[in-house]
Amino acid sequence: MELKQVHKHVDAYVDGTATLEQEQVLFLYFTQADVDASLAHYVPYFTAIAQERNETFSGVAVPVKPSKNYWRNAVAVAAIAVVSVIATQQNNSQPQQLTAEELVFEEFKANMYLVSEKLNKGKEGMAYMETFNETATKFIKTK
Repeated sequence: MELKQVHKHVDAYVDGTATLEQEQVLFLYFTQADVDASLAHYVPYFTAIAQERNETFSGVAVPVKPSKNYWRNAVAVAAIAVVSVIATQQNNSQPQQLTAEELVFEEFKANMYLVSEKLNKGKEGMAYMETFNETATKFIKTK
């Protein structure tokens, strides 16, 4: 086989675009005794894969018996679900007692929200005034 063709097949194999025929050609080339020195570092890879392809399982396959304790798994899952529901309900049912500082902060936050709403309304009104002023200067001629 030509060395250029082997290089093309190796490049295609490394890129993952090689066909099955190209892979077969590569495996045959790299299992030979005379491999070009520039491709010698690929020899262990291809020989290992060729050996793995020839391996077969010689033992006896033992079937895995399904467990007869399905009810144990179901009880364990149900117990975990019940415990997690109870834990989350207990955490949510306990009312939090706010300290005096926290109460003052909540009141301050509510007041600042109201001030912000009023300022935003005023800002919208100013936008209308700006539009009005631009329109008025178009119609009223000044010297």
